[in-house]
Amino acid sequence: MTFIDNLKQLFGLGTFPANAPTPPDAATIPATNVPAPNPPNPSGMPTTPRQRESMYRFIVEKLGAYSSETEGLPTGLTLWVRCLDTAEEDRMAVALFAAQPTHFRADLSRHLADQYISLAPNWTFNWQFVRDELPAVRTDQDGNLGLEVIRPATGKPLQLRVRTLTGQTTQTIYVLDPARQTEFRIGRGRTVETASGRVRTNDIAFLEPGEPGFDAGRGEPNASVSRQHATIRYDADARRYRLMADAGGLPANGNKTKILRADDTVERADLPGVGYTLSPGDQIELGGEAKLLLEGI
Repeated sequence: MTFIDNLKQLFGLGTFPANAPTPPDAATIPATNVPAPNPPNPSGMPTTPRQRESMYRFIVEKLGAYSSETEGLPTGLTLWVRCLDTAEEDRMAVALFAAQPTHFRADLSRHLADQYISLAPNWTFNWQFVRDELPAVRTDQDGNLGLEVIRPATGKPLQLRVRTLTGQTTQTIYVLDPARQTEFRIGRGRTVETASGRVRTNDIAFLEPGEPGFDAGRGEPNASVSRQHATIRYDADARRYRLMADAGGLPANGNKTKILRADDTVERADLPGVGYTLSPGDQIELGGEAKLLLEGI
């Protein structure tokens, strides 16, 4: 190549010789070690802080019922977290400040104070991971989170009043007094013989035709209520009542048991052996027709 040709090529006025290598096209260069883009995050908040805030909100919401109480305050909380695998457990452990055991409790305490929710002095906080179902001891549940509220057993037993709204029962009003008994059975008929041959006595009994007190003028018989429909059980440690669907009140036997919450939400009590928390203002619906209202005393 002559001096003139070199000068032209230097200023872009010439052309590459036929034997000159062609500059590589960027589109043909194979991409190596290119990081994958992060998945979209609508909230703009990293995953771990978002999970932590969800746990704070869940606990504060479930403890809202204790904001006005001054006696028998909860002495401890246990947060149950259902995780699918070890990787999810590791992420949740970071969200719970596992490396700083008191940090999550301190932040939670500030959240509770902002909502005027008081707990007993020196209250404890623990958390547990589970792979399958949340344990029945949990007081409340929302998705993969469960909360167990520990109350002092020495607190005065909590009494509730049950009022019949729909249906015919032996009484219009029943008083649940744990000092006398801790289980209150609900069913159609005062007594019924179970499959095992034992006789079950219903404490809240819906009347059948022919039984004393049944009034045909007040409506149809309570056929939607099973003879062994449900049981209200008192939890002395939590000072709470829980509803458990008995064999006759489960969907498998053609019946339904629901809790119509005071906040207009509905919870189905359709898992055997699980106690569903009851609060004043809740309504218990049996078989889609009969209704019982829970009132504080």
